Amino acid sequence: MSLPPDSTLDDVKVRIRESVKNPNVGKTEQAVLKEGPRAFRLATLFEIMNPESGEIHHYSLRIDSINRKKAGWFYKPEKSVSLEGQNPNEIERLFRFLRAHLEGKLSVTTGDLHIIRSEEYEKLERLIDLIPNLSSPDMVELVKLIIPRIKDAGDYMPKFIEAFECADPQTLDHVAVATRFVKHKQAYDQLKRFVKSGHASESEFQDLLAKNPWMFGSEYSELLDRRTWTRDDNLDFMLRRTSDNYLEIIEIKTPFDEPLFLRDKSHDSYYTSSKLSPVLGQVIRYISEIERSRDSILSKDECDTLKIRARIIAGRDGSPNHQEALRNFNAHLHRIEVITFNQLVRIAGRVLNIFEDDSFSFEACTEDSVNEDIPF
Repeated sequence: MSLPPDSTLDDVKVRIRESVKNPNVGKTEQAVLKEGPRAFRLATLFEIMNPESGEIHHYSLRIDSINRKKAGWFYKPEKSVSLEGQNPNEIERLFRFLRAHLEGKLSVTTGDLHIIRSEEYEKLERLIDLIPNLSSPDMVELVKLIIPRIKDAGDYMPKFIEAFECADPQTLDHVAVATRFVKHKQAYDQLKRFVKSGHASESEFQDLLAKNPWMFGSEYSELLDRRTWTRDDNLDFMLRRTSDNYLEIIEIKTPFDEPLFLRDKSHDSYYTSSKLSPVLGQVIRYISEIERSRDSILSKDECDTLKIRARIIAGRDGSPNHQEALRNFNAHLHRIEVITFNQLVRIAGRVLNIFEDDSFSFEACTEDSVNEDIPF
């Protein structure tokens, strides 16, 4: 915005009012905050009307900086600001802040200042007074209301630590179990969405399972960070078995819709499809290469790959006949097992059900017992 040098301050005010294109602007109030000789600052308060009811919806405040030079009047956007009176009401917050300052209420305070209405503060005071007299169930209900509204929680980590340091140890156990359950449930729901949609990539499944190895089941106790065990192979996962501490390869694909087995009508039998056969060959080579490198792996990593097993996760359950074919196929395989992504979902669901079982006792739950029930 610029005006010729013979323009007056009133002309500047008119130009500011006309610059607003909002058709719902009602009454306008203006005040000069700073008057020359070269720098001018003007405040303009706009009524923003509700077009349906004709009532005031909110206010909008502009503070414009103008320089007066020989060549005319020039607007300085970098020194101008706008405040809105809704979501949140910035104008009212600024007003309360300035009023608190003028009344001397800020002179002895330090740190961040959070401005709330006086009636809201009175409600907060009453609530704080009531908290010591609340029963535990009522306090839990209060926590349920508060936690979903906390944003940028990472900024308050020291406060969380301070709060938990003062908490009852049994309460901490319950919070830990509840937190872990919620995280597992969210991950489990994500797994189900991936499997149902069929659009998730192999890498997306790898990321999800790497963060939640408990989904593989309680028969495994540890996910090893290492993926490269031989020169040319990069495994999806290497897990340690709970029962004997031996290692097991996990190779995952995707929940593709194509069947794992095809029917040979002439012999009334099933054989592996073109989607499954290459994966079997890939895993057989992994096993051979790792067994060939057993001595070097044992000496360098102290991990024994003797008679290492492998599990393939690919495809979907299919029809009952295909499920029966898979059971028969696994029964004749040696040290390799094939499961579907539907089976993986059921395995993860059983692990998660430990928390939901009616016989599960939170009173008896300790950190050790949680670690025993939930792998990893």
